[in-house]
Amino acid sequence: MSRLRTWWTQPDPFDWITNFLRQRRLLRSAQLIMGVVTTSSALVPLSVLVTGQRTINESLLWGAVTAVFTAGVTALWLTRWPTRRQSEIVSIAGALSTAGWSLTQPNPTLTALGGAGMAVIAGYIAFFHTTKLLLFNFVLALAIAVAATLRLGRDAGLVTALGAFWLIWFLNVSVSIGVWAMSRALVRYAARSDEDPLTGLLNRRGFIDTLERQLATTQVTGNHLSLLMIDLDDFKRINDTDGHAAGDTVLIAVSDLLRSHAPPGAAICRAGGEEFLIADISSRNDVWKLAGDLCAAIAALPQRITASIGAATAEITDADASTRHIEHLIAVADAAMYAAKRDGGNRPRHTYATIG
Repeated sequence: MSRLRTWWTQPDPFDWITNFLRQRRLLRSAQLIMGVVTTSSALVPLSVLVTGQRTINESLLWGAVTAVFTAGVTALWLTRWPTRRQSEIVSIAGALSTAGWSLTQPNPTLTALGGAGMAVIAGYIAFFHTTKLLLFNFVLALAIAVAATLRLGRDAGLVTALGAFWLIWFLNVSVSIGVWAMSRALVRYAARSDEDPLTGLLNRRGFIDTLERQLATTQVTGNHLSLLMIDLDDFKRINDTDGHAAGDTVLIAVSDLLRSHAPPGAAICRAGGEEFLIADISSRNDVWKLAGDLCAAIAALPQRITASIGAATAEITDADASTRHIEHLIAVADAAMYAAKRDGGNRPRHTYATIG
């Protein structure tokens, strides 16, 4: 029961998948694929319009509406990536127009064909949206299946009618489950690919991606982006004298300490080896105090380790602060960290930078 509740209440992954595609420069390819799929789905109603009777009736009107709607959706996909709300509206409208077209066809074979076509919409919803929206689409597909079965039963016999029903059922259920499972597996895989396997902190790519999302979705202009570069002093000595297992223990202990001391919502990263990064966006400019507290806390660990910390702060004057600005601030903090290390280590150094 708990698994069913978890499945039912899972959040909409549309924004997450959109960010995933954008970060990997796959958004345009996805747009072209969706444009081809949408255009292909219009071929059936267009063919019926061209070859069907010329008398204006309900099925003809639904065919025209479906064709116009499909053309509009194709134009949307080829010109821009929709928002989550636009995508939900397109999904609902597509399901309703397909159902309307299917149920008004005088030929029951076309009704069954429309029910099978609902599986395409089901696959899209399963990949991008919630199970509640998927259930809405399935109810419509089931209504089409029942209507097609009743009409085919009269015209073609029970065997053909039942075959059409189970084909519509199979396509909509199997496509929904298969695509849903692949979508959630992608989410889990990508989340893990952004983590350092030893410490559970973000890796460098995940750190940059997280900051980009925060800068893109938060009202950041006028706030400060504070960044700490933390490098453990003489860490090689621990690996050489006590072994790599002892070194891993130190890294895990430092990671836990950073989690407990970092501000809520801060991005924490193991940048590589014994280097860590912390970034925070806030109206406060108290990164110097945080750097000092971290230095003292790391030195107090039972593993007898110290750290040199470079702290960099910049006021965000541009709401479009990008990866280039983040990398610049990391470089500034890195230079400050090396200055602290040259001064003997176990101390912070602070500097200011400019973003935007």
